[in-house]
Parts: sequence; structure tokens; C-alpha cells
Amino acid sequence: MKRKQLLIMGLVVFLLTSIVTVKELGKDQKETFKFTEESIAKLCLSNALIVADREDSEPEGIDGYQGPSEGQGEAENLEQPIVEETPPTTAPAIVDTEDAKNVKIDSSKPLVIIYHTHATEAYQPYPEGNFHHVPEEGTVREVGNVLTAELQKLGVQVIHDKTIHDNPSYNQSYSRSLETIQGLLAKYNKPALVIDLHRDAASYSGNVGKTAIVNGETVAKYDLVIGQGNANVQQLTSLANAINQKAEGMYPGYGGKIIEKEYRFNEYVSDNCILLEIGNNENNIRDVKASAKCFANVIAEVIKDRQ
Repeated sequence: MKRKQLLIMGLVVFLLTSIVTVKELGKDQKETFKFTEESIAKLCLSNALIVADREDSEPEGIDGYQGPSEGQGEAENLEQPIVEETPPTTAPAIVDTEDAKNVKIDSSKPLVIIYHTHATEAYQPYPEGNFHHVPEEGTVREVGNVLTAELQKLGVQVIHDKTIHDNPSYNQSYSRSLETIQGLLAKYNKPALVIDLHRDAASYSGNVGKTAIVNGETVAKYDLVIGQGNANVQQLTSLANAINQKAEGMYPGYGGKIIEKEYRFNEYVSDNCILLEIGNNENNIRDVKASAKCFANVIAEVIKDRQ
């Protein structure tokens, strides 16, 4: 309920209450109590403001999560002054980094590392919490599972770290994910590709889902975000161009856009980094998972070309 509506309601309720109180007290204690219109007005106003302020203090979204509005670019929030959110009463099960560090890798095969700075980003039909969903179903983590499975079928090893960095607090998500990816790179120091997997905000696409037709099937389109603040921006751009050229060659109309932003997005940790956005919050998770299968085929071929 809006603050203005609450203020009006509070004034009406307390005005009526005060009038009744004055009448009752006036019957028995005319000489003891003397209420004026001014004192009644002050009483009503103060109580109404208390009610309105209480509404303002309540947490918004799922489990107290106060994420960015869809008008904000999801990847643009690095280093932005975002107020810490109220933690959920029950902490989500967040763990994967330690397990990811214990995977045995065959050095003769290429390796891809997948992680998620904004692991709770979700798709249709999971709109709660401004399309931020702590359970894995319907989120970028589920999309990462599909990408992992398809790459493994193609002979590419995958470390998929599903640590949640953006809940219970969205603030400093990139700082937390930096610790995760640096820890993984300390263990696996020669990945063929490092993917920070996100989804985009629909406000950048006219509030509609981004789709393409691949082999007669509807799939979500993807974009690649490159932080212009990285010293290795040329290497990052070269990799992104290679991916888009391969995608367009294999699936005409599927190749994504390159979005240039001033931030770094942790891409400086490796020349083989990409910040991948598959679909947006108006895309159905079904179409996004179909896109992940296509994208796996694309990057498997790119990795072969670069070996």
C-alpha cells in the first residue's frame, strides 16, 4: 500500500477514534479533561505517520531480497552504492565452491569453468522477487546445468560452480564472485573458457523476450558483455568476436551482440573470460535451456579452433 493511502487511512481512523474518546470522557469527566481541535489533530497525525513509517521499513521481494529494478542493467551494478538488504530468516543452501575445487581434471582435454555472479537471476515462469529466485529451478544455475551436460557430451570438461553471490545481499556480488573465480583459477589455471553466466533485463529489449529460430526451434538469444575497464580488453573482444562469428555461421540469426560497458566485471582474471547473458526475464526457461544446447555446440567448436 502506498504511503499516501496509509496516511489518509491513519488520519481517518484516529480522527474517528479521538472523537469517540472525547465524547465518552466528556460525559463523566467534563472538568478533568479538556481536548481541543488542535490536540486531536496532532494525535491523529503522529499516529498516522507511525503507521506509514512501519510500511516503509518492511522488506520487499522474496526472502527480504531487494534486487535491482528491471530498468537497471543487471551487469551494470558493479561498485554501485546499493544498500544492504534484510537477510532471509532461513539461510539458503549455498555451496558448491569447495566441491568444485575437488574435481579431477584430465589435462589432455579442454576445460570450461562456469560460475554465476548473480546466481538467483530467473526466467519465466518464475517472477517472484523481481525475477530473482533462490531455489535453483528456473534460474541461470539450471541453464548452467544444461550447458555443462552438453559440453561434456562433446568431450569438454566442465567445472560448474553454483555458489550464490547475490543473496541474501545483492551488494558487492562481484566482489564475492571474484573470490570464487580466483579460487577456482588457483586450482585449475589453464581453462579454455571462463563463463560468468547471467540473464539480461527485458527493459533493454522493449520488455519482450529475445528469441531466434534454430533448426525450427525457438531459442533465447544471447549477448556478450565486455568490460572496457579491463587491461585485456583486446583479448576479450577477440574471443567474443570469434564466438559470435561461429554462432552465426552454425546457426544463422543466432549470433549475439557485444555490449561494451565501462566496468571490469572480473574479466581481467583471464584472457579467456566471457560474461554471457542468455535471454532476459521475459524469456521462458524452456527457450533458454534450448539456447544453452546451441551455445555449447558453438563454444566447443571455438575451443577446437583456438587449440
